[in-house]
Amino acid sequence: MIGSVSPGRDRELFIVATREVRKRNYDVGRLLFQTIITTYPDSPYLPMSKLAVGDSFFVEGSTSALIQAIASYQDWLTFFPTHPLADRVVLKIAEAEMRQIGLPDRDATHAKRAETRLKALMDRHPNSFLKPAAIERLRQVQDNLGLHNLYVANYYYTLAVDQKKGGLKGSQSRYREILDKYPSFCFMDEALYKLAVTYLVEEETDQAARYFQKIISDYPNSEYIAKSKEQLELMGATIPATNPERANTEPCAEPSFFQNFKNQFFGIYPMTIDKDGVLMSKDFDKEKFEMIDQIIENQGDITVNQIPQALTTILSDRTPAKPKGTPEPLPVKQP
Repeated sequence: MIGSVSPGRDRELFIVATREVRKRNYDVGRLLFQTIITTYPDSPYLPMSKLAVGDSFFVEGSTSALIQAIASYQDWLTFFPTHPLADRVVLKIAEAEMRQIGLPDRDATHAKRAETRLKALMDRHPNSFLKPAAIERLRQVQDNLGLHNLYVANYYYTLAVDQKKGGLKGSQSRYREILDKYPSFCFMDEALYKLAVTYLVEEETDQAARYFQKIISDYPNSEYIAKSKEQLELMGATIPATNPERANTEPCAEPSFFQNFKNQFFGIYPMTIDKDGVLMSKDFDKEKFEMIDQIIENQGDITVNQIPQALTTILSDRTPAKPKGTPEPLPVKQP
């Protein structure tokens, strides 16, 4: 298939490469896309061939493939930072990191990288339709990072408060980091309560009261409400009213036993991730017309008005071809 350079060969290679990736022959598809890149440097298919290489790794989805997907997508952004698909590519890099995030008690490197990418997406593409998706993913990633800090903080808290062995400053710094970096953290009430207790241990009652009061005003349904009120009464501090805007704030939902067991067994943290690529889906449906099909039809690229304003690779359903010899319907006579 990979012969000498000839006009139109790049398009043929692109079509066959797409077909191979859809058949999950990822290595073959990548080799063909790479042939376009190295053999046809002036080809109109070159930018999308580079992007399709990243997609092929992303939809393959193994750990090693995701690492390659990140590198390929980043390489594409280096060459085409202002392309209309750039915001989607940044999101895919973030999602490739998210797919490698483990449970919060494990290494937080991938979560931190995903957080950086999602923030970059919102900063560089503030008007992107992907912004709501990025915000939701950022919330989930920051919950993972917040839990990571909470586990570390609770370890020092147990040493300092329960076992009287020191570690108070270590717990305080981690709890404060949660407050400063992750304002929407799901277990914020726990972080606030335990931070307040550390200040009680140090006899810094003004600081402790501040955090107990915040629990009562902002987390009215928290399990720490009664304990916080009790501590404020003992200190003679004011018990604040509930913030009306926070009146319906519910405690963080705990995962079911089965879900928690599944997460622990597989070492995964549940997140919202779209496992399709930018141009093509993970599970090819021959009835669907995707962006990569439009690129073939356009002879190498896709226009802004052809890119869907939704997180999907699909542009439309394919129109089934009429069998040869099918007569056209007769026009209906108007009365």
